[in-house]
Amino acid sequence: MIKALNFLSRKTYFPVSLKIINLFVFFVLIYYGLNAYSDDAAFIKELRNTNLGNLVVWSVWWPIIIFLSVFFGRVWCMVCPVETVTSFFAKIGFKLKRPKFVLSGWVIVLFYGVILLIGIQGFSIHRNPYYMAVYMLAILLVSIVTGIIFEKNTFCRYVCPIGYLLGVYSRFSAIGWRVKGKSTCEVCTDKSCIENKYLYNQMDKSCGVDLYPAKIDDNVDCILCTGCMKTCNNYKTVNINERPNPGFVRTGFAKGLLESKPLRVAEMYFVLIVSGFVISEILSEWSVSNIYLTYFPDLLKSLLSVNNNVFNGLVYGTISFILLPAILWLIPFGLSKSFGSKIKVKEYFVNYGIAFIPIVAAAHIDKAILKITTRLPYFEHLSKDLTGVETARMIISKQIILAKNPQWLNVFVSVSLFGVIIAGIYFSVKSVASINKRVGEENASKFYYAIPVLYGLIFIVPVLFWRFFS
Repeated sequence: MIKALNFLSRKTYFPVSLKIINLFVFFVLIYYGLNAYSDDAAFIKELRNTNLGNLVVWSVWWPIIIFLSVFFGRVWCMVCPVETVTSFFAKIGFKLKRPKFVLSGWVIVLFYGVILLIGIQGFSIHRNPYYMAVYMLAILLVSIVTGIIFEKNTFCRYVCPIGYLLGVYSRFSAIGWRVKGKSTCEVCTDKSCIENKYLYNQMDKSCGVDLYPAKIDDNVDCILCTGCMKTCNNYKTVNINERPNPGFVRTGFAKGLLESKPLRVAEMYFVLIVSGFVISEILSEWSVSNIYLTYFPDLLKSLLSVNNNVFNGLVYGTISFILLPAILWLIPFGLSKSFGSKIKVKEYFVNYGIAFIPIVAAAHIDKAILKITTRLPYFEHLSKDLTGVETARMIISKQIILAKNPQWLNVFVSVSLFGVIIAGIYFSVKSVASINKRVGEENASKFYYAIPVLYGLIFIVPVLFWRFFS
């Protein structure tokens, strides 16, 4: 597989040809989303599953890229059509230097917060095909504006929350983009892999996300554009047999997680918000846990007496995605401080925040499994009605009776959900052990194992009772 990937990566047409194909698919999904507008909540509940755009984006594409990021890193970024668009506009744009605020990563955190609080909770972009299409257009517009204003590939490294999330999960990936022989780079005189004059090429281009290939030691930031491999090969000034030097190599599953450096501050807040989102996603599946999850948001909304979807979404999202995970993250810290830990709260968050990633990723995979399998009966009717409008009407009027998934599949899903969470807890435990060793927290180190225990129980209890005892 590694040889095949490296062979393809040397080809001029790869991966730009796949990006162009995906750009066409991108616009097709937008088109069918825009042609499925409705303000009827009951109708939208079915339409979200029958519309081509909404079904493919949230029940196929999103689950698949979550799986891929955990096992193969940021391979979606390699074929993402938005990268081609933003790179094109960067070539003809103003090429302004990025301010420190953009380089810090906080733009991504804020952008992701807007998507969750306003997009997901306010306008239900994951449930309404029309708003899903508007969201996709908004992503495209932001990438264009970013490309026009700033130098290099600013959008993919410093603005795109999807890529940032894939970077978080890519710590698990068993493969990564590395320089295979650093001695080759040491004697290189042209440094074409970071040369500005190749920066805005669409095919053979130098790195646009502020990385030097010889210093890449994790999977977090590289978008796998393969440009540095191509420039290393095409623009060499001396004949070095090892070129092209950069490429895919085996790194070992979860090695990047267990050897992770502390999270950047913005990255830590991003992981915290993601953890709150997946708590909401999993707990909302079981009616009992959903009652507890929504209790305080519903109480606050009733006290404020504001009947507005966007406002209600902000209330729910702020409590569920920010306040709840912040409290949960602080519990292990409080325990450790009570038993002699010398670590400060910021040090705790940026170091031990890594230990939350395995369980969050596991919960995200669980949600992905549910998304794919529960929507399977709808695919039978998709080819006959791509907008999904007529199919939704027929389902509501009982003219179409959806097939049920076979019992063996339901059993397989239940076992898989449970097993994935167990795997997440296992890697979280290993991560805590690794962080304890790196940080040197001897006296209170055992209390940091409250992270996998606490977060693990939050996910495993609802899954266990919902899938096996209800």
